[in-house]
Amino acid sequence: MHTDEPSIFLAKSLRIVGIIGVLLGVGTVLWSTLLYIQEHEFSVYTTYLSDVGATPGWPQVIFNSGMLVISPVRYLFLVLLVVRLAHLGAGRAFSVSALTVGLLVVIGNIGLSAVPHSLSLTVHKMSAFLYFFGVVILQTLIAGQEFRRRLALVLPLSSLAVVAVYLIFAVLLSLIGKIEGITRNTPVIWEWLAFCSLMVWLIVHSIFLGDARTTK
Repeated sequence: MHTDEPSIFLAKSLRIVGIIGVLLGVGTVLWSTLLYIQEHEFSVYTTYLSDVGATPGWPQVIFNSGMLVISPVRYLFLVLLVVRLAHLGAGRAFSVSALTVGLLVVIGNIGLSAVPHSLSLTVHKMSAFLYFFGVVILQTLIAGQEFRRRLALVLPLSSLAVVAVYLIFAVLLSLIGKIEGITRNTPVIWEWLAFCSLMVWLIVHSIFLGDARTTK
């Protein structure tokens, strides 16, 4: 199938930025977690990602610095994704909405990284809700467009998987101490699953939309 040079450049750029995002994300979490477990007990059922980022020393430095670097990379990926979907038929309203919500998500992520809960629990929680609920809205918008454009089913399904996991985590986080049985540890595993689902989403979209031949 014929593809013009701008489309090829756009697709390749999306793939490269997506791969960089995955490498930075996985590398940051693995490196900071490995440093964390050298001096602290660790479990994906009791240790939040933010616990790693709030631990003084190298775990905090690596985790928070990495997340701050990842934020603009992820927004650049979103910009490329929105342009790619626009080339496939998505309208202006979607583009504006996605980029606006995406900016709020970035602000929330920067707040989470720059202000660990050990420094200010209030700011950290507000940033967390902005980030996680923002991701739910953003990925829902993206999934809707991918269904409408009749793209490969794995694309919208991976988007909806992110929506489901992030929504569960955000709701559980907001219900801690308000409903019997929901403790501080209840949402922990869902935060790790949220991170994994986002990495899978990045990989899937980098592969499929990073191919200039993808039109459906």
